[in-house]
Amino acid sequence: MKLTDEAAKARAMTFRFIHSSDWHLAKPFRRFEPGLAGELAAARLGIIGRLAKIARERGARHVLVAGDIFDSELIATLEIRRALAQLAEESDVTWLLLPGNHDPLRLSGVWDQVSRLGLPPNVSVLSSATPHTLAGNAVLLPSPVTSKDPGRDVTEWMDAAQTPPGAARIGLAHGSVRGFGSDDDAALRLAPDRAKRAGLAYLALGDWHGAARVSAETWYSGTPEPDQFPDNEPGFALSVTVDGAQLVAVDKVPTAEFTWLKFDRTVHSAADFGAIERDVRSAASTLGKTLLRLALGGHLSLADRAALDVWREEWSARLRRFEIDDKALTVTSGSMDFESLGLAGALLDAARHLAAVSSDPASPERDAAATALLRLAGFAAEGRREAGQ
Repeated sequence: MKLTDEAAKARAMTFRFIHSSDWHLAKPFRRFEPGLAGELAAARLGIIGRLAKIARERGARHVLVAGDIFDSELIATLEIRRALAQLAEESDVTWLLLPGNHDPLRLSGVWDQVSRLGLPPNVSVLSSATPHTLAGNAVLLPSPVTSKDPGRDVTEWMDAAQTPPGAARIGLAHGSVRGFGSDDDAALRLAPDRAKRAGLAYLALGDWHGAARVSAETWYSGTPEPDQFPDNEPGFALSVTVDGAQLVAVDKVPTAEFTWLKFDRTVHSAADFGAIERDVRSAASTLGKTLLRLALGGHLSLADRAALDVWREEWSARLRRFEIDDKALTVTSGSMDFESLGLAGALLDAARHLAAVSSDPASPERDAAATALLRLAGFAAEGRREAGQ
């Protein structure tokens, strides 16, 4: 019996939770066509179910969301209802939601709408900077954002916050740590050493959209579903374990439905396209759920430049979205290019004329000629491809 009691006590001292942030529910994605925009918005709402699954797999009953749950303060009631319904579906998980700078806690804001609609029993909106008991030995110290520019460090109160002796103090905040992730004049500026000043076992942060370690006890979870072509590491949640008042482990767990890739590549022949394909396949879990932005430099022959257009069309069909920036790519043309494309007669004469004009810096028709030459080469390459040559 004594061993059983000790084991129960040990379990009570260990607390596991999921740290997430920056859901940006109801983000409109206006720069994309309506079909893709709808798919991306649906993937963001699907975050809730995916996080609940991760919580169960990791033995966690709490998900802490460090701000920007909604994309703005002007959210349609139907979108709010959908989010609340999804949270209510995952009834075995406790959701703790912190207002951020996109959805600050202020009069007539989105959280007033949430309050009027009514919260599910398993959901709490952290509306005040006061200690919040979680489970066992853990106490949450939340810092809700009440305006887009509060003009102060919203985590400062944590230093003097009173919690039971030996409790695991867990901070939850939204903002920018100096020198990390944003400008030094950012409105929501947080002290980089807040965790040490306040004696926190862990400080869960939101605002920076990539998963990142600031210090041993201070982490950004990043957005669980990417919303742009990234320079950081979006698409994760953090599984956190504390034992007593000490941090034990922080594990990154993949969460993204869509993969957003941004590549810069230099090419010198059509053979180089294969290396790009291998990189895409290596980075993407599912091609049909991948968005790729590819910046190309280097130089290609006219024939290979025509092959690039064919390759672009093929991969546009495989990927959910494919963007190519080829402004830094130069094209060379010569008689061998025309012969390899199978041009003859009037088409060969036209190609030679266009090549001459496009290579003349003094010609006012230089750009138009270059475009026409590429189109002619593209038609010829496609014709040879359809003929099986």
